[in-house]
Amino acid sequence: MNNEPLDKILEGCRLNDRTSQKNLYRNYYSYVMSIALRYASNDSNAVEMANDAFLKIFTHVKNFTPRYGNTLASFTGWVKKVVIYACIDHLRKYNKGPITTSIDIEQSVPADPGENYPGLTELFLIYM
Repeated sequence: MNNEPLDKILEGCRLNDRTSQKNLYRNYYSYVMSIALRYASNDSNAVEMANDAFLKIFTHVKNFTPRYGNTLASFTGWVKKVVIYACIDHLRKYNKGPITTSIDIEQSVPADPGENYPGLTELFLIYM
């Protein structure tokens, strides 16, 4: 794809033309999924993230302005940014549990059993 067909597709998307939206979806689906898979724990979450991202792309495409005379590169960068933020929003919305786990100091073992780490227990107690 080069700048001319992309300009036509973007203009159609700004006018809510379903054919243009479908063409944009077909052309960018693999790119969007490759980004979403980096943030998702499984394929179904990645598909949901990608669909959320496309929804944001279609609703905010009117705000996109090409930079540096290269619509293709500008739009691809803009899409990447929108997808990353959509994935982060999805994670914030659905991952309510704690990300970290607690450490039991009594059962922890130093890396080298022969060494003694005198301040280690106090350090962990400060952050618990």
